[in-house]
Amino acid sequence: MKKFLLISGFCISFQFCLSQQKELDSLLIVYKNQPTEDTTKLKTLLDIVFDYSFIDPDKGIEKGNEAILLAKRLDNLPKLASAYNYTGVNYQTKGTDTMALIYFNKALETRKKIKDSLGIAKIFHNMGIDYFNLSDYPKALNYQQQSLQIFQQLHYPPGIAGDLNSIGVVYLSVADYPKALDYYFKASAMFEQMNREQDLAITFTNIGLVYDHLADYEKSLQYHFKALAIYNRNGNKNDIQKTLGNIGNCYDDANRPEQALSYYQKALQISENANFKSGIASAYSNMGAVYNKLSNFQQALDCSNKALQLYNESGNKLGLAFTQNQIGKIYLNMPQTVFENEKNTGNKYAKAIDWFNAALQSGLETGALDMQSETWHQLSISYEQQKKFDKALQSYKKYIVIQDSIINDKNKQAIARKEMQYEYDNKEALLNADHEKQTALAVAEINRERVVRNAVTWGAAILLLAFITSFIFYKRRHDAVEQRKDAELRAQISDTEMKALRAQMNPHFIFNSLNSISDYILKNNLQAADEYLTRFAKLMRAVLENSEKKEISLADDLKALELYIQLESLRLNNKFSYEIIVDNEIDKENTLVPPLILQPFVENSIWHGIAKKQGTGKIIITIKKEGEMMSCIVEDNGIGIQDSVPSPLEKKSLGMKITSSRIDIINKTKKTTASVKLLGLENGTRAEVKLPLQLGF
Repeated sequence: MKKFLLISGFCISFQFCLSQQKELDSLLIVYKNQPTEDTTKLKTLLDIVFDYSFIDPDKGIEKGNEAILLAKRLDNLPKLASAYNYTGVNYQTKGTDTMALIYFNKALETRKKIKDSLGIAKIFHNMGIDYFNLSDYPKALNYQQQSLQIFQQLHYPPGIAGDLNSIGVVYLSVADYPKALDYYFKASAMFEQMNREQDLAITFTNIGLVYDHLADYEKSLQYHFKALAIYNRNGNKNDIQKTLGNIGNCYDDANRPEQALSYYQKALQISENANFKSGIASAYSNMGAVYNKLSNFQQALDCSNKALQLYNESGNKLGLAFTQNQIGKIYLNMPQTVFENEKNTGNKYAKAIDWFNAALQSGLETGALDMQSETWHQLSISYEQQKKFDKALQSYKKYIVIQDSIINDKNKQAIARKEMQYEYDNKEALLNADHEKQTALAVAEINRERVVRNAVTWGAAILLLAFITSFIFYKRRHDAVEQRKDAELRAQISDTEMKALRAQMNPHFIFNSLNSISDYILKNNLQAADEYLTRFAKLMRAVLENSEKKEISLADDLKALELYIQLESLRLNNKFSYEIIVDNEIDKENTLVPPLILQPFVENSIWHGIAKKQGTGKIIITIKKEGEMMSCIVEDNGIGIQDSVPSPLEKKSLGMKITSSRIDIINKTKKTTASVKLLGLENGTRAEVKLPLQLGF
């Protein structure tokens, strides 16, 4: 089962050896022969608790609670902290991460009381694992980085290398592959220096997974085979079968099904010999998927049914859902004649739908959104083949909603993490644009002066020989150079203006819009989410298309502006209304304006005026003709401009500053008297932009 194997690989990479694993049977005998409840017996019990985390976490939890009670009776805080920590590890292995966090927090509190920095670092590491399992990647990264910082202060190489590897896993999960590789390579170098082969193999496995995601299958296989060589030397059968499965996955992704099948069969053989039931189920499930690709439907069903039985016995709902979904795909791909030859009744699509519904139920029980999304997609295809288009559409809509939720869950935290960088980049772009503009003007002026100076010198040298000829030559050369430099200057200013235009859309608006869509989905308000998403997509398309143009029609610009206003109104729960009034003397379709010229002022009215006002507000946008100019007015009844602000424009958004700069460029290039004014009213604010009236025909 491909996805399950990859997740297992992540879990392996987090295992952090806090003590040398002992033979559990020997420990149990020693513990039974220690009648006195003292520190020695407590230490043996703690070793048993930790070792159970690899074999039987339920028994580990039971013994962990015994250790906690014994440590309390002995009033031994260090051992009490270990008891809490090891019990948390067992909950973690079992997959009950919320309970694990409860015990880790108790362990952390105890470690802090005794000021055990090394113990605190190890607990931070384990808490990072839990938050990773809960898909809270920012918190996972935060705890791993705290752990890493302490390990570095203590000069504790095993902890440093373990955290580097774990941080790499977080970055791999948010698809930041360069950072993931950077941390993995650092970890592998340290593990190699410490001669920790087992940990080195884990890191090699994770590097292989990164290259698999990057579709560099040759490199992926290189690292998986390196890991396999180490596991073969150590004789760890469980790790060997999982690595064989990863190699099979890589061949499957590379569209080499025969090789994939070969490695899945090797993994199956090892798992059967060692009675690794989860490995047996996973191998059968993977083999079923490959046989389905090879159109060997009977073997695909045989393998999948064997996996299904094992997952039912073990209660593994995620494996069950995956296999049920896979069986549905087999029936969906199977020709109707083959379906009937297998003594099936009805049609294959109905059979596939039954299996997809079963997979959906299992997926709902696990909360696995990936599985639910895939199953709704397959149901949509099946219903479409049956020509039940209403059900197909309903299924596809549910697929899209869950898929959007998955994308949001995986990227929401990454977006938040990137927001500050976007802000910085945006400001940097504005500074660079202004610098380029000033540099362009300065270079143009220097070049002009240099040309004039050279021309005068040249003319003086030949003045007596050919005054008239020299004068004509100079004049022509001067005019040509001036025209060329003027054209270059306009091009540079225009390019600078477009860079500033592309940078002006506030990233907060984009991030907040995405979060608003997410909130609607989480509240199951799908109609509102669909409406918001449709308008947001139209606005983004308009912004992208218009950003490549110096001028667009007034009608197109007002459409984009209205979409922006509607989105902000939805975000503020319809706190304000708006009205757009265009003078009849103005032909909206044939009047040209710079794109998004009024958006910063509308944004200012919404967030600096109306959002902070008690009650509802209104924005009125008026476009009218004044002689050869066009007056664009944005007026609101918000809280208005504070009298203490000496220059309102200096305190407003970067977008408004860009608009002022754009007006200046229009005046320089078109020799006009365009202007922008911001006035405080008794109740509200009024922004007036005057532009040259320019027609497009």
